[in-house]
Amino acid sequence: KEKMAIIYSYPTLTPQLGDKVLGSNIVDASGAAVTGNPTVQYTFTDIKTLVDQQFIEQFSASSTAVSQGPAAANTVHQIEFGPAINTSTSVTIDVNGKVTWLKTGTYYVTQEYYLSGTTNPNVMFTLFRTYDGSSQVGPTHIHKSVIQSNNDLHSIVINQMVNITDTEVNGYHVYQMVRDSGGSANDGTLYKVTNNNTWTATPSAQLTISKLT
Repeated sequence: KEKMAIIYSYPTLTPQLGDKVLGSNIVDASGAAVTGNPTVQYTFTDIKTLVDQQFIEQFSASSTAVSQGPAAANTVHQIEFGPAINTSTSVTIDVNGKVTWLKTGTYYVTQEYYLSGTTNPNVMFTLFRTYDGSSQVGPTHIHKSVIQSNNDLHSIVINQMVNITDTEVNGYHVYQMVRDSGGSANDGTLYKVTNNNTWTATPSAQLTISKLT
């Protein structure tokens, strides 16, 4: 049986877009695992198309409410992000903050919040998570701080990469917060910030979702 030559013994050429390289097929187009990881060929044209992808914003939603938050300690609050947005064919959001995934793909999700307490002094202990209706998606994000003033505002930014597969299309995510009883009081609310000049108010909660395209 003829043996394959050592790779560095082959001639060196400048690659063309129509040329091919060998690789292992680990996942299919929907993101599902491929059994056996077969060896396949990839053209440089297809590789370039894959590498040239960029995240394109699908929507940015923000709450118009003056404030929102849990009703009590250890009580889950589903965060709202303003009016429904249905302009994207890939992902939508309703008035209750429910995000529905319409297409497979990789998404970049940014949550932005302005959190404040009302009791001074107090240890504010607030948790944030993503939930798909049956289980938590990703880690729990913790914000714990000592309130020095009732006007203290804490900017919280949570970034998350989400890969939606065939089985998750038409599924949903919601974004939740809770006041953990580990704090010294039932405290921690999201507030809209009214600015003292002609600039628009800063929302209590904002959600921006982009898709790799």
